Amino acid sequence: MPQATVSMIYCVQQATGTDAGVNEAIAGLPELLLPGEFGGMPLQAIRALPGVIAAVDAARADPDDLYITTSTGGGRDNAIWPSAGGVVQIQAGQSETPDVTVAFDHSQNLSLWDYDSVSDDDLLGSVTMFASEQGQGEIAKLAKSPIENSYYYVVYRVD
Repeated sequence: MPQATVSMIYCVQQATGTDAGVNEAIAGLPELLLPGEFGGMPLQAIRALPGVIAAVDAARADPDDLYITTSTGGGRDNAIWPSAGGVVQIQAGQSETPDVTVAFDHSQNLSLWDYDSVSDDDLLGSVTMFASEQGQGEIAKLAKSPIENSYYYVVYRVD
Protein backbone atom coordinates (compact mmCIF):
# COMPACT_ATOMS: atom_id res chain seq x y z
CA MET A 1 0.00 0.00 0.00
CA PRO A 2 1.46 3.39 -1.00
CA GLN A 3 2.18 6.01 1.62
CA ALA A 4 2.42 9.74 0.99
CA THR A 5 4.60 11.85 3.24
CA VAL A 6 3.81 15.57 3.24
CA SER A 7 7.15 17.32 3.72
CA MET A 8 6.20 20.97 3.25
CA ILE A 9 3.30 23.38 2.96
CA TYR A 10 4.30 26.74 1.45
CA CYS A 11 1.90 29.70 1.60
CA VAL A 12 2.04 31.79 -1.57
CA GLN A 13 -1.05 33.82 -0.56
CA GLN A 14 -3.19 33.39 2.55
CA ALA A 15 -6.97 33.74 2.34
CA THR A 16 -8.47 37.18 2.08
CA GLY A 17 -8.66 38.96 5.41
CA THR A 18 -12.08 40.44 4.82
CA ASP A 19 -14.89 38.28 6.04
CA ALA A 20 -18.27 38.02 4.36
CA GLY A 21 -19.93 40.22 7.00
CA VAL A 22 -17.65 43.18 6.20
CA ASN A 23 -18.12 42.70 2.45
CA GLU A 24 -21.90 42.58 2.84
CA ALA A 25 -21.94 45.67 5.04
CA ILE A 26 -19.87 47.68 2.55
CA ALA A 27 -21.87 46.40 -0.42
CA GLY A 28 -25.08 47.35 1.40
CA LEU A 29 -24.09 51.01 1.79
CA PRO A 30 -25.84 52.20 -1.40
CA GLU A 31 -29.12 50.78 -0.07
CA LEU A 32 -28.73 52.74 3.16
CA LEU A 33 -27.77 56.13 1.74
CA LEU A 34 -29.93 58.48 -0.27
CA PRO A 35 -28.57 59.71 -3.62
CA GLY A 36 -28.23 63.24 -2.20
CA GLU A 37 -25.86 61.93 0.47
CA PHE A 38 -23.34 61.00 -2.21
CA GLY A 39 -22.96 64.65 -3.19
CA GLY A 40 -24.57 64.01 -6.56
CA MET A 41 -22.13 61.23 -7.52
CA PRO A 42 -23.89 57.92 -6.69
CA LEU A 43 -22.38 55.94 -9.57
CA GLN A 44 -18.82 56.94 -8.66
CA ALA A 45 -19.44 56.01 -5.04
CA ILE A 46 -20.85 52.61 -6.00
CA ARG A 47 -17.94 51.97 -8.38
CA ALA A 48 -15.50 52.75 -5.55
CA LEU A 49 -16.87 49.99 -3.28
CA PRO A 50 -14.63 47.17 -4.64
CA GLY A 51 -11.61 49.37 -3.90
CA VAL A 52 -12.85 49.92 -0.36
CA ILE A 53 -13.23 46.15 0.13
CA ALA A 54 -9.71 45.57 -1.27
CA ALA A 55 -8.25 48.24 1.03
CA VAL A 56 -9.91 46.68 4.08
CA ASP A 57 -8.60 43.29 3.00
CA ALA A 58 -5.03 44.58 2.60
CA ALA A 59 -5.14 46.27 5.99
CA ARG A 60 -6.34 43.05 7.64
CA ALA A 61 -3.66 40.67 6.40
CA ASP A 62 -4.62 38.11 9.02
CA PRO A 63 -2.77 34.80 8.95
CA ASP A 64 -4.64 31.63 8.09
CA ASP A 65 -5.34 29.24 10.96
CA LEU A 66 -4.25 26.22 8.93
CA TYR A 67 -5.10 22.58 9.43
CA ILE A 68 -5.15 19.61 7.02
CA THR A 69 -7.71 16.85 6.48
CA THR A 70 -7.83 13.87 4.13
CA SER A 71 -11.47 14.51 3.28
CA THR A 72 -13.36 17.23 1.48
CA GLY A 73 -15.14 18.06 4.74
CA GLY A 74 -13.53 20.39 7.22
CA GLY A 75 -13.56 20.27 10.97
CA ARG A 76 -10.51 20.54 13.20
CA ASP A 77 -11.51 17.28 14.88
CA ASN A 78 -10.79 15.56 11.52
CA ALA A 79 -7.33 17.13 11.18
CA ILE A 80 -4.36 14.90 10.42
CA TRP A 81 -2.08 17.90 11.01
CA PRO A 82 -1.14 19.67 13.20
CA SER A 83 -3.32 17.45 15.42
CA ALA A 84 -7.03 16.94 15.98
CA GLY A 85 -8.39 20.30 17.15
CA GLY A 86 -5.19 22.22 16.43
CA VAL A 87 -4.20 24.95 13.95
CA VAL A 88 -0.97 26.60 12.83
CA GLN A 89 -0.92 30.28 11.86
CA ILE A 90 0.66 30.92 8.47
CA GLN A 91 1.00 33.85 6.07
CA ALA A 92 2.33 34.46 2.57
CA GLY A 93 6.00 33.57 2.28
CA GLN A 94 5.96 31.19 5.24
CA SER A 95 6.18 27.41 5.20
CA GLU A 96 5.55 24.54 7.57
CA THR A 97 7.00 21.03 7.61
CA PRO A 98 4.16 18.71 8.66
CA ASP A 99 6.13 15.48 8.05
CA VAL A 100 2.83 13.60 8.20
CA THR A 101 2.36 10.24 6.43
CA VAL A 102 -0.91 8.95 4.97
CA ALA A 103 -1.47 5.42 3.65
CA PHE A 104 -3.93 5.00 0.78
CA ASP A 105 -4.91 2.65 -2.04
CA HIS A 106 -5.31 4.41 -5.41
CA SER A 107 -5.62 8.11 -4.66
CA GLN A 108 -5.90 10.36 -1.63
CA ASN A 109 -7.32 13.86 -1.22
CA LEU A 110 -5.49 16.35 0.98
CA SER A 111 -7.46 19.49 1.91
CA LEU A 112 -6.10 22.65 3.53
CA TRP A 113 -8.50 24.57 5.77
CA ASP A 114 -8.64 27.90 7.56
CA TYR A 115 -10.34 27.60 10.94
CA ASP A 116 -13.05 30.22 11.45
CA SER A 117 -14.53 30.63 14.93
CA VAL A 118 -17.46 32.74 13.68
CA SER A 119 -18.67 30.76 10.64
CA ASP A 120 -17.85 27.58 8.73
CA ASP A 121 -14.18 26.87 8.12
CA ASP A 122 -12.84 28.00 4.74
CA LEU A 123 -11.40 25.55 2.22
CA LEU A 124 -8.03 26.98 1.15
CA GLY A 125 -7.46 24.35 -1.54
CA SER A 126 -6.95 20.65 -2.16
CA VAL A 127 -4.56 18.34 -3.98
CA THR A 128 -4.92 14.71 -4.96
CA MET A 129 -2.05 12.28 -4.46
CA PHE A 130 -1.93 9.15 -6.64
CA ALA A 131 -0.43 5.69 -6.17
CA SER A 132 1.04 6.06 -9.69
CA GLU A 133 3.32 8.82 -8.28
CA GLN A 134 5.14 6.23 -6.18
CA GLY A 135 8.92 6.44 -6.55
CA GLN A 136 8.88 9.81 -8.39
CA GLY A 137 10.56 11.71 -5.55
CA GLU A 138 9.22 14.98 -4.21
CA ILE A 139 6.18 16.36 -5.99
CA ALA A 140 4.85 19.91 -5.56
CA LYS A 141 1.21 20.66 -6.34
CA LEU A 142 -0.70 23.90 -6.04
CA ALA A 143 -3.74 23.93 -3.76
CA LYS A 144 -5.83 27.01 -4.46
CA SER A 145 -9.20 28.55 -3.77
CA PRO A 146 -10.55 31.22 -6.09
CA ILE A 147 -13.23 31.97 -3.49
CA GLU A 148 -10.72 32.62 -0.68
CA ASN A 149 -8.00 33.88 -3.06
CA SER A 150 -5.53 31.52 -1.35
CA TYR A 151 -2.59 29.70 -2.92
CA TYR A 152 -0.48 27.01 -1.24
CA TYR A 153 2.11 24.57 -2.53
CA VAL A 154 1.92 21.09 -1.03
CA VAL A 155 5.18 19.12 -1.33
CA TYR A 156 5.04 15.35 -0.80
CA ARG A 157 6.46 12.06 -1.95
CA VAL A 158 4.77 8.71 -2.42
CA ASP A 159 6.72 5.62 -1.25
